[in-house]
Amino acid sequence: MKKFLKIFFLILFISIIIFTIVFQKRIMLCYGIGEKYISLKDDIWTTKELDITTFSNSMNYSDVVYKNTNGVSLTLDIYGPIKQVYKSSPVLLYVHGGSFAYGDKSIPVALSPVLDTFREQGYTIISTSYELMKNTENFNKQISDVKDTIRWIYKNKSVYNIDTEEIGVIGVSSGAYLSLMASYSNDEDFVGDTQLSNYPSKVKYLIDFSGPTDLSLLNTTDLNFDLSKIFSSITNKDNIIKKFNPMTYVTSTIPNTLIIHSNLDTMVPYESSKKLYDKCIESNAKAELITLNSTAHDLSTISTDDIVSISEGLLKFVIFNSPL
Repeated sequence: MKKFLKIFFLILFISIIIFTIVFQKRIMLCYGIGEKYISLKDDIWTTKELDITTFSNSMNYSDVVYKNTNGVSLTLDIYGPIKQVYKSSPVLLYVHGGSFAYGDKSIPVALSPVLDTFREQGYTIISTSYELMKNTENFNKQISDVKDTIRWIYKNKSVYNIDTEEIGVIGVSSGAYLSLMASYSNDEDFVGDTQLSNYPSKVKYLIDFSGPTDLSLLNTTDLNFDLSKIFSSITNKDNIIKKFNPMTYVTSTIPNTLIIHSNLDTMVPYESSKKLYDKCIESNAKAELITLNSTAHDLSTISTDDIVSISEGLLKFVIFNSPL
């Protein structure tokens, strides 16, 4: 019996060593994210932006033009890896929100712990812009902008030492919607720049923060002047709702998807994310849904329990989707 126990514990010890070596990068990535979230405590989920001056100091490339449409240049920012962990760097693409009409590619403070830790563990972070809606609806253009960003990453992978087998996307609100549409649709769909059309648009995984899916569920009452003009410009609503619905593009081969949404969200109803999750499960796609119970659409008044849920969910998702 003693001999058996010695052999058993020897095998267990060797297994732990092997597990630690093989998954060391994932363990360090998760530890770093958790440590940064704990250090920020209550300040993390405020709606204020990250200090742009401080963050831009660590930016490697600012306002890189990824496409030019009708004389209008669209740009992205690149934050390279702080440590050279991988031969080629995995990349995480950030797509901002702003009700389709507002916002920019500045990194919000709530995401800085995740993105900082990714960089420390060898990742490249790319934050992209897209043409904001003015006066009229233009879902097709915005989706093609995000999709062309992904194509641009493939085109320039050797220039920036990027591993295109390890592309993840994180989108917030309307940015999450655009990320879903760009990531779920086929390579030949939503082409903006013809010079990028021959490049793939496939990504490995997607993190969706409160993104709308069924546009008919959006709360369009009491909109401001800008948004009222945009939504009133839609004449063929049924066609728009069907064509520009991420659920239309769900198959078993879509990227692994993490959905985070509050059931108290009055701007983008929780039902929107629940329907997407159910469609993914029905289609045998890999998806997870984290339901928040305390906060509004902008994550204001978030509870400690929900912060824990988000942090834990992100950590698990990172473990199973980051490279070894």
